Amino acid sequence: MSNTLPTGRRHLVGGPRQLARVLRCELTEGQAAGAPTLVVHNPGGISFDVALDKALDIDWADALGIPLAWSSTSGRVDARRYDAIGRGWGSTFGGGLLATCGLASTGAPTEVDGVAYGQHGRISHTPAEQVTWQVEPGEVRITGTAVEGTPGEPALRLSRTISASTKEARLSIVDMVSNEGFAPAGHMFRHHLNFGYPLVSENSRLTTEVIPIGTRDGARPGPLSADQFLFRVADRPVDEMVWYADSGDGRAELVSPDAGVRLKLDWSIDTFPRFIVWRNASPGVNVLGLEPSTSRDGGRDETAESGELIMLQPGEARTYVTEITVERL
Repeated sequence: MSNTLPTGRRHLVGGPRQLARVLRCELTEGQAAGAPTLVVHNPGGISFDVALDKALDIDWADALGIPLAWSSTSGRVDARRYDAIGRGWGSTFGGGLLATCGLASTGAPTEVDGVAYGQHGRISHTPAEQVTWQVEPGEVRITGTAVEGTPGEPALRLSRTISASTKEARLSIVDMVSNEGFAPAGHMFRHHLNFGYPLVSENSRLTTEVIPIGTRDGARPGPLSADQFLFRVADRPVDEMVWYADSGDGRAELVSPDAGVRLKLDWSIDTFPRFIVWRNASPGVNVLGLEPSTSRDGGRDETAESGELIMLQPGEARTYVTEITVERL
């Protein structure tokens, strides 16, 4: 049953918030204490939590009675605990449906011309500002911006819009990254989407038309679909695997017979030319990352050498789109 009103039946409710609502709150427990959050209750679509201290990243999410997002052991961590040095990003990476990587670097930590770029960049630990939200018949929409930059460095701005249908389980993230400075700025970007049980279980399947081009460890890439080893959970800790691919048609489907749902992922191939699949099948982890990206995982220096580093001219902007849809099988 939809929680939206047919045309001409507005008189049946007091207001749109009766059908879907957004609550602003502050978390109070553990490592998340103090973290500002928007809680979106959306029974007819996808419900989710938005991390205001993390550039409007998405933490918890569920649809059709199924939890969608993977959570790390630590779970949600207040961004003020972030360590920008080296691989410190991982200590405050709680998982969640969306962790944004960028804006000046993604992938491995590197140092270029005396500037240190930590793992996956700083934007996912940058507080959002100018945050607004609206609940309207048919849609919940959240907007905000986050700026990455320090004196002497280029200033990059992320302007984000999250739109969630209240008629079906569909959510879109539209990001515009702009160079607010007066000199060219190197730019890298990624939507780090994280899925876990019950979407990720032994009988799950990933289908996609992306074209494998390599792996992080240099192994020859195998097929990215219909391979059960992607989803079987190991009986002991194992090394994570990362596959690199061209974006193909910008579509992937994660089918979970155990959960009884199909998750469809679509992204803008003109601005996300790479697609990364991250899998850790260790017991107690069991995570699958599907990551539209501008580059592979080598970090800022290797990306510049490979020609994948984007140079944004002063005033130039790029728009990135990712859409998630969940359907019953």
